Amino acid sequence: MPGMPIKKEGLVMSGYRQLTKEDTSMSDQERNRRLVPPNRQRVSASRRSPRGLILGAVIAVAASLTACANPAGPTSPTGDAAAPQHAQVARKSASDMTAAEIDRFERAFSYAVGKGYFDAFNDEHFNHQRNRMHGAELTATAPIGAMAGESIAWEYRLLPWHRAFILEAEQMLRAALRQRDRTEGRDPSEANSLFIPYWDATHEQALPGWVRAFQPQGGTAIVPEGVPKGHPAYGKPVGSRYNIRFGRWPGTNIVFDKLPQPPQIAGILAHDDYAGFTQAIDTDATLLQSALPAAKQGLQTLKRKFPDNTDVQAVEAAESSPPQDINAAVKLVNAILGVGYLATSQTAGPHPDQEVISAVKAVYAAFISPPHAVLHLWAGGLDPANPDVRGTVSYFNELAVDPVFWMLHTELDHWWYTWQRSHTGVPQLTGDDAQFQPLTPQEGAWYGGGHRYSLTQLTPTQDLPYRYAEPYRA
Repeated sequence: MPGMPIKKEGLVMSGYRQLTKEDTSMSDQERNRRLVPPNRQRVSASRRSPRGLILGAVIAVAASLTACANPAGPTSPTGDAAAPQHAQVARKSASDMTAAEIDRFERAFSYAVGKGYFDAFNDEHFNHQRNRMHGAELTATAPIGAMAGESIAWEYRLLPWHRAFILEAEQMLRAALRQRDRTEGRDPSEANSLFIPYWDATHEQALPGWVRAFQPQGGTAIVPEGVPKGHPAYGKPVGSRYNIRFGRWPGTNIVFDKLPQPPQIAGILAHDDYAGFTQAIDTDATLLQSALPAAKQGLQTLKRKFPDNTDVQAVEAAESSPPQDINAAVKLVNAILGVGYLATSQTAGPHPDQEVISAVKAVYAAFISPPHAVLHLWAGGLDPANPDVRGTVSYFNELAVDPVFWMLHTELDHWWYTWQRSHTGVPQLTGDDAQFQPLTPQEGAWYGGGHRYSLTQLTPTQDLPYRYAEPYRA
């Protein structure tokens, strides 16, 4: 099985089978059936790490397993992207938007959610077999389960695929705003200036006030496997549709309760090659050796508290006997996620066991998680009345209705755009892997979208139909 570059202290994704033509040309009915994540997760462990570091290394990959062109213009019969309709738009931080820009965005987004226009975006983001755009995904279950991508190409497609996805969303939102403006007797030309802002999470360490208050209602999604009781999809047939119930509780997931800091992003931007850059965003974690003694002590506390817990036993055993094959590595990753659940499940009870919470937090404090994971899990948080239920932005099948999803991925794109200004590296993708069509021509027909983008259309920043008001500054 093909592997991928591994940092000394980390764990990363490993490759799988090639995607077949059958996977990318299936009917909607068959696609919805296959959207249900199969029980095949593949992760490879680093064997370069000293035995004493294996605990922290395995924990690191567990944290990273989460959730993260010329568009506009008439489409050709094949759905290829044509020349842009409008002049280059400047994307701003959500905190720097004017009152008029916020009003424009909110009216377009809430209208699109209410009309169900984001349903196709939800379905495509959930369709990992067709789109192949994540190094790893999270299941909808509680505890969370990890599901890895099927090849290294899935990891490398993360940034260009989401760049195309954001371009499609901007085009759709402009069309939605024109519709709304016409019905309300307003000037539809204002839509030409609409953009999706980025969330400058590392500097602000919070969601902007207007974003936190903006929680649009509506939309549907496909029922995934294993949704917990309390989630609106619970009890419904897998593969059917349900009405989304919006939820967002930022910062309440006690094992993902800190946002990335600027020095971490500075380190990511310092990578010379695209592979290292994108893996640092998505799957590589930094081990804090000074925190390992406390992590081991925390694990001993959990063993005492839960002597029969198989997740705790599996993590403890890994320190002296690291996994030797893919299946064992996957079980260990999911065991780490299960250990995290020991803490989060305490939060809704009348008398949370603070010793358990502290022990789990000590284990998770042994690493700095990759920012893509943290942004999703911090922003979504956990339902305070039922911590088995996560925020909308952390469910891969329904997250498109939360504007924070788009803003956090625009921030990842902002980092990539900044990195591209001083680096020439591009994703090492060829053939079908270097083509991106987040929505089909049928799905995008009503707004003139559903384009197919090539890697060469998405990588030169000077050819993009947008720019950033300023580069990321660490």
